[in-house]
Amino acid sequence: MSAKIVIVLAAIAAVHAAPQYGAPAYKPAYAPAPAYAPAPAYKPAYAPAPAYAPAPAYKPSYAPEYPEAPAKYEFSYEVADAHTGDYHSQSESRDGDYVKGYYSLVEADGTKRIVEYSDEGYGFNAVVKKEGTPSYAPAPAYKPAPAYAPAPAYTPAPAYAPAPAYKPAYAPAPAYKPAPAYKPAYAPAPAYKPAYAPAPAYAPAPAYAPAPAYAPAPAYPKY
Repeated sequence: MSAKIVIVLAAIAAVHAAPQYGAPAYKPAYAPAPAYAPAPAYKPAYAPAPAYAPAPAYKPSYAPEYPEAPAKYEFSYEVADAHTGDYHSQSESRDGDYVKGYYSLVEADGTKRIVEYSDEGYGFNAVVKKEGTPSYAPAPAYKPAPAYAPAPAYTPAPAYAPAPAYKPAYAPAPAYKPAPAYKPAYAPAPAYKPAYAPAPAYAPAPAYAPAPAYAPAPAYPKY
């Protein structure tokens, strides 16, 4: 048993004592790719657009600017038209919130109405006055409708005599006698008689005797 163990250990020692040959290092036949430098950063050939200041706010030049001031005005007018009977007038003045004025007119009854108004900043106030006494023109006298002559009496149309009976200027047509009965001038046709004689009567055909009976042919021997 010990001999077997010794043989196994000797074999293992021989294996380890044998020279060890490693595989040669692999060398590629081509050179490695060269390392390239990174591409330079792109720089545009043109300068960047300049920054512009915002456009100024638009102000229309056509709208004039007036300084704020309190309203102040004064006006007056008068109309006197004798043709149409229109008589009226007005006058007004203002200074800030204070207004004062009046207007007047002549009404149809001949009186004059005057209205005085004012506003001192507390609301509109008006005072109405009337001048004169109303006068009305008298109504025109009634004129009756003119009297018209009566219509003339209607005369009926005269009665006309009836027209005379119409009488023709020509004589009446003569009365004609009826035509005589028609009589032919030729004699009636004679009775038709045939020109040929009747067919002759033939004697009957004679009776024929029957055909004679023939004896059968003799029988011949067969060879």
